[in-house]
Amino acid sequence: MLEYLGRYFHRVAISNHRIVNLENGYVTFKWRDYKDHNKEKFMTLTVAELMRRFFMHVLPRKFVKLDTMEY
Repeated sequence: MLEYLGRYFHRVAISNHRIVNLENGYVTFKWRDYKDHNKEKFMTLTVAELMRRFFMHVLPRKFVKLDTMEY
């Protein structure tokens, strides 16, 4: 579990440089497949699906991100 969470700790859900195309209601972006020898791959989703996945990373009100510098 720590290995999985470590990939996302203190990172944004998706950065602008990973988005490669936005056209006709679809977004194509780069991602890394850690199970396939860290290969860079592309995924295309509808804007609605990308937003749904993005908002899964937004913290609820009054929750805060952990900052490693505080420890």
